[in-house]
Amino acid sequence: MENQYTTENNNNNTFNNNQYNGSNLAVDEEMAARVNTYFSGDKDAQKASKADVESFRKYGLITVIYAVWHTFCLYKNSSGITYPFYMLGTILLIAWARRKDGLSILKDRSGKSALNIFYIISLMLLSVSKCVTANDSLLWLDGLAISLLMISFLLHMYVDTRDWDVIGWFIGIMMTALKPIIHLPDPVNDFAGWLKSRSKNMSSEKKNNLFAVAAGLCIALPMLFVVMVLLASADAVFSKTIENTFNFIYEFDYIWDLICIAFMIVWSIWLFYTVIKGLYTKGVEIGSGKNAGLNPIIAITFTSLLSIVYLFFSVIQIFGLFMGKMTLPENYTFAEYAHEGFYQLLAVSIMNLALVTLCQRLFKENIVLKVLLMVVGACTYIMIASSAFRMIMYIGAYHLTFLRVFVLWFLVVISLWLAYLLVSLIYEKTPVFNLCMTTVTVMYLFFAFANPDYHIAKYDIAHAGVMEKTEIGDRYEYTVSMRNYLTHEISEDAVPAYVGHEELLVGYDPHYEIDPYSEEYKEIRKFNFSRNRASKLVRAAKGY
Repeated sequence: MENQYTTENNNNNTFNNNQYNGSNLAVDEEMAARVNTYFSGDKDAQKASKADVESFRKYGLITVIYAVWHTFCLYKNSSGITYPFYMLGTILLIAWARRKDGLSILKDRSGKSALNIFYIISLMLLSVSKCVTANDSLLWLDGLAISLLMISFLLHMYVDTRDWDVIGWFIGIMMTALKPIIHLPDPVNDFAGWLKSRSKNMSSEKKNNLFAVAAGLCIALPMLFVVMVLLASADAVFSKTIENTFNFIYEFDYIWDLICIAFMIVWSIWLFYTVIKGLYTKGVEIGSGKNAGLNPIIAITFTSLLSIVYLFFSVIQIFGLFMGKMTLPENYTFAEYAHEGFYQLLAVSIMNLALVTLCQRLFKENIVLKVLLMVVGACTYIMIASSAFRMIMYIGAYHLTFLRVFVLWFLVVISLWLAYLLVSLIYEKTPVFNLCMTTVTVMYLFFAFANPDYHIAKYDIAHAGVMEKTEIGDRYEYTVSMRNYLTHEISEDAVPAYVGHEELLVGYDPHYEIDPYSEEYKEIRKFNFSRNRASKLVRAAKGY
């Protein structure tokens, strides 16, 4: 079944997309229709636009199940064993919703399956990563990757994205993320419309029965209260059981938890219902074509000036840094030089990546502009190489941390992304976003499951001499600093590397005293394989 889009044109529509003159930036038709309907004064049209009974029939039950499952699995639990089960349940519920619409979760708009399967496998692997690592940075990156991949997956299924470039995808992702706000009243309005439609079709006998049930509940509640009070006073065991069952109501923490759980359920309902309904009924209108049609002379002017500076800088990097023919200022070490220059070069590299992307999007095709962008790309590769060289120099002096390893990985990602952009300058139909998305996802999965903190700890123990206590001077100060990093800053993922180094195991305490019998570990939902493994090793080393 093809995705349904609003096709009716309103002559009074002040949000006419033609005013953009093919700029590829189209206003959401649904938003314009909502505004026009509101101000038109047509009460029948307003009433008709308020409730979508058919959507509620299809997605209502699925939405409630998702909200309860989401809250159960993830409430105060971003790294527990329930995360993969949450993801599996979410994928199954999306498949159910797609089936309601006569569609398949394994098929995109063009009927192809390969990319859908890739999305599903990647989302499941990322959710598994959530419960096998304790690294806060990886957990945050996992969450970001899951959010972006899930939105991309939904867009890929519901919207024709074949003509989208990277910026088009970025706009599509942002518009999808905003759907819960744009469609804020929809769940309530659709539910009210569904109830009204049900009441119209309900016989008078059923209405009387429902009224009778409600009246019976009103009578039963005060009677239950009186009976329970009497029975509790008659039997001490019954009284104690009732007291323990409802004792949490009088504790503030539990009341606050109930409020937060209720809020999470409500928000989950809004999130699932508005996104699925919005994508199926309205889609996301981005437009086709990669060029906004601006005069390329503008881009030629500033890219030519940038190219001159970049070429001059690249020559200095090749002969000065790479070939070692530079002379540093007095009392200025290579490690200091590397550290000070790395982040600036990284920032310029990212800026150039955005520059090439925007020039492709905004300016008319021009052979001179393409050549200049190629020069900018080539110089960017030299900057990336310089950044990597500097970081390797710095690691040689001060050894590894998670951030230093991650930025090296990120440089590789930038290099591949830039390569796809440069290829698209020659072959315009290159699917840059899909190539970047699949490449970065695969690279990140390898990075996350490689357990970087473990290998960082192994390297630092072997090269930093953290167990040597006879060092003096600057070397001893650095030894103390590295020991502090290994015992208080690195995550629990690194603890297995400490086997054979009892001083590190005994001293390890990054955030809290690891105790599998604490409240953190009593709840099976929050079980994390990395924390559990680290807890056993640390407790064994401490003798309890």
